[in-house]
Amino acid sequence: MREIVAIVDDDEPVRRAFRRLLLSLSYQPTVFASGEEFFEALRHSRPKCAVVDQHMPGLKGLDVLLRIRAEGLKIPVIIVTGFDESGLHAKCMAAGAVAYLLKPVDVSAMTSAIEAAMAARTTGPSKPHITLLASDQR
Repeated sequence: MREIVAIVDDDEPVRRAFRRLLLSLSYQPTVFASGEEFFEALRHSRPKCAVVDQHMPGLKGLDVLLRIRAEGLKIPVIIVTGFDESGLHAKCMAAGAVAYLLKPVDVSAMTSAIEAAMAARTTGPSKPHITLLASDQR
């Protein structure tokens, strides 16, 4: 059975693109339009990692990450954003994000981030593995 990766993004075309990418990498994507929808689904299943957009109505990506940690869930989180803000990268990594990616995310960046997230399941979410900023992705 393929490992489940959650995609949490309010932008439907982005969810669709990430879903296709994850399928091509042999993962089983599950998609959610909001952080709230994601947490509701956690009652029934647990993904191996989550790719979470920062800028969404309601719970933002960092909010989702902090709630995952507060609830003691061992779900590695990859934060993605199209709008990098001063200090956001540091806040996300300090909160335990496995990776911080800027949109548009290329295949190699996402692949590396997911591999780091899967490794984080054994080493623990408090040890960030990679950071991919704009300069790393271009």
